[in-house]
Amino acid sequence: MEFPLNGLTGINSSETAAGQAGSLYSRKPVVAAPYIGVLGVAAVVGTFGNLTVIITVTAKHLVSLWHRTETTGKDAGRAFIANLAVSDLIVTAVINPLAVAGLSS
Repeated sequence: MEFPLNGLTGINSSETAAGQAGSLYSRKPVVAAPYIGVLGVAAVVGTFGNLTVIITVTAKHLVSLWHRTETTGKDAGRAFIANLAVSDLIVTAVINPLAVAGLSS
């Protein structure tokens, strides 16, 4: 039985299995252009949405601190939502633009 990933030795190089070199955009622009467009829109919309969530959660927390109201049980939920928004912000603001730059170069 052969290991299923044996043929992937050159996966980190710019060569493909067919021996072609270059980016996806230069090899298959019909496939790459919509993909780059979708990733670009997702990066902008996702960054804006996650920043909105982080600002809202932070503002609600600051208001509850300012008025010294009881927030029993709500702090854990807010921290969880803020943590998810921060991790998703890293993906949408950093990883997706790097993927677009890697595809189009």
